[in-house]
Amino acid sequence: MKTLLNTRVIRIATASILGGILIGVVGGAFRYCLILSDNLRSQMILWAHSWPHVGWLLPVAVGAMGAWLARILVVRFAPTAEGSGVQRVEAMFSGEVPPATMAVVPVKFFGGLLAMGSGLALGREGPTVQMGASFGVLMSRFLVKDPEDRRVVDAASAGAGLAVAFNAPIGGSIFVFEELTSSFTPWLLVSTLGAATVAVWLMRVLLGNTLSFSVVQVSPTEIWNKWPFVALGALLGATGALYNAAIMALLHVADQLSRFSSLYRAALIGGVVGLIGWFVPAMVGGGDTLTQSILSNQFTLTSLLIIFGVRFLLGPWSYVAGAPGGLFAPLILLGASSGALFAGIVNHFATVHVDPVACAIVGMGALFTASVRAPLTGIVLAVEMTGRADLTLGLLGACLMAMLVTMLLQSEPIYESLKRRMLSQTTVSRQKVDVGVKVPS
Repeated sequence: MKTLLNTRVIRIATASILGGILIGVVGGAFRYCLILSDNLRSQMILWAHSWPHVGWLLPVAVGAMGAWLARILVVRFAPTAEGSGVQRVEAMFSGEVPPATMAVVPVKFFGGLLAMGSGLALGREGPTVQMGASFGVLMSRFLVKDPEDRRVVDAASAGAGLAVAFNAPIGGSIFVFEELTSSFTPWLLVSTLGAATVAVWLMRVLLGNTLSFSVVQVSPTEIWNKWPFVALGALLGATGALYNAAIMALLHVADQLSRFSSLYRAALIGGVVGLIGWFVPAMVGGGDTLTQSILSNQFTLTSLLIIFGVRFLLGPWSYVAGAPGGLFAPLILLGASSGALFAGIVNHFATVHVDPVACAIVGMGALFTASVRAPLTGIVLAVEMTGRADLTLGLLGACLMAMLVTMLLQSEPIYESLKRRMLSQTTVSRQKVDVGVKVPS
């Protein structure tokens, strides 16, 4: 019996399940607190409109303060908690950076609440992925002997974090194989399935088992013409390449302005987001409410164009604040709005009718693919979040075209770009420390 308990598979499975338990509880609590903070922000803006001349100062101040405090937590306690964290988890698995300390967990949790609760257009999956990886590090340290097996547990727990963020256990699991590790081994499979299963089960116990988005279900025979989805995928391939370029360009500008404190920069970014929230409260934050409205076909063509334009700029703008927060949820909203906008334009000028809700769902997966270059993850996430399995063929065609276009445009996957930037900054920081130069915050 003692020999059995010490076997490699038992150790890996046990560590992964324990990591899944931790991220299931903490990730579920994080999602619940984000729902509360979104509701409080909406109520605050509604109350501030009682004073139309000066009320706008309140959301601006809240946005600036929230982003400033979130950035302080990162700078003071866990610099490795900056931004999404997915690129750091990838680098950790490949051995390019050491595992982050457990300080990442409270900074990601409370910093993410401050950043997204105050209105920054960031995603909840960034914090849950990196918190999950940290829990994996904690468990594997005690239960797993081999360094390679420890990295397996860390990656599996990170995937469980994504699964918890979107109530998508299969999508979170595929994310581990396709994006985080680019590998598929029996040990990774056991670890990933164990962590995702228990994490999502606990999250559902806490929050209930509902789809991320409520979408009208139709017969598969009603969605048969695939050419619009292929055309949409090609367009979103170019859109994703442009979106990635916008993120990296703004980060480059921020790097060039390093003589200015990143705390003031975060406050400025948060204040601008707060001002946008004063005019259109639904436009800020993670964007789930807005995505649900798009999937309920509630917007005109003009409204969809405005949503797409504002969120295209707001996502990169928010990410540059350096607060804890991910890219997936903003990509999902942008993909849904672009898909519905595409359908509206086709229906206006062509004789055929294209379902805007179907195009919105396909757009979610296609833009995710164009930006992240993880088509299987994007397809499964779109299906698990909406329950529209009838769109799998359309999603396949659109994601294929999105990948082809981004490859032709030589657009690098966003997390590859972010990882290279992170490693470059780490090298520069070490060089400055070696020669006694203070690294600015």
